Amino acid sequence: TFAARENGKAQELVALGILAGLSRAGIRALGLKGVVLARQLYGDAGARTSADIDILVSAADLAHAIDVVQRMGWRHKEPASAGSRLPILHEELVHPAFSMVELHWRVHWHETRFAADLLDRAQSPAPHQPLVMEPADGLAALTLFYARDGFSGLKMAADVASWWDSRCEAGDADAVIATIAASYPELAGALWVATGVLGSLVGLPTRFAGGSLRWQIAAQLASPFTEPTAGHLGAMASLVDLLLTPRGGRADALRREVQRVPKGLERPLTRDDGLFAYLARSEHVLRVTRRWVMALAGATRRAYRQGANSQPASVARRA
Repeated sequence: TFAARENGKAQELVALGILAGLSRAGIRALGLKGVVLARQLYGDAGARTSADIDILVSAADLAHAIDVVQRMGWRHKEPASAGSRLPILHEELVHPAFSMVELHWRVHWHETRFAADLLDRAQSPAPHQPLVMEPADGLAALTLFYARDGFSGLKMAADVASWWDSRCEAGDADAVIATIAASYPELAGALWVATGVLGSLVGLPTRFAGGSLRWQIAAQLASPFTEPTAGHLGAMASLVDLLLTPRGGRADALRREVQRVPKGLERPLTRDDGLFAYLARSEHVLRVTRRWVMALAGATRRAYRQGANSQPASVARRA
């Protein structure tokens, strides 16, 4: 629509200004999702509306990038988190007039190397133009975003399909994903299951449709055509994340959900909140657990109905 296009153009100017400011400060930065991706994929900043401006920088540059963006008028939302410890995924900076900026140092909970390598491999198609991901990296990153959102909605699925059609030149999707999964094995579950879901949803050319029972259950939780409440959506995304988490990381996945800000609060709870913190956290955990149990029961029945795993043993073992 006209309004979406005008809003997209305005947000694109802001995003490009931030990227240029980071570049002048010597920080290598890449626009993720949002208007930057809309321009690269569809030639129209209004084709993909977004409430945030997502930017990837290296972990080493994150603190410097926060300072640069703050000097441009944004305010760090949680400055206490910008110490020596990296955030779970990104830092948030807010502005009274413009979109929030999310400075990422990685693109998925399970990885610490892929985003850095993706950023290093990205190239600018022409002088003074923003960096663009390499075809394989872009396909993997968008697939990971889709997995991180719990396979919900159609927007990210459409982005993956468009990236494949425009950037991957009708190659072998399974080969691309296999290469990335082999280089970053902690991402294998999210990559393979998302690829299988996208194969049936948007026609991504893949032969993958199974994996371990845990992977099959995660795939059954996909909800592309429903509009669940925000709380339900978050619970389903965290359940998919838990099912796809590599061995050794499930405690961290559970901790991320427990530490999520309960509905109605504008900030994370602290020990200073006392009894209120305990009750709010307990109510949140009970609500999420109830949703998980109900969703798992239905997804497990559907996975069993689809039959035994039909994938080669070498793929199934990745689970």
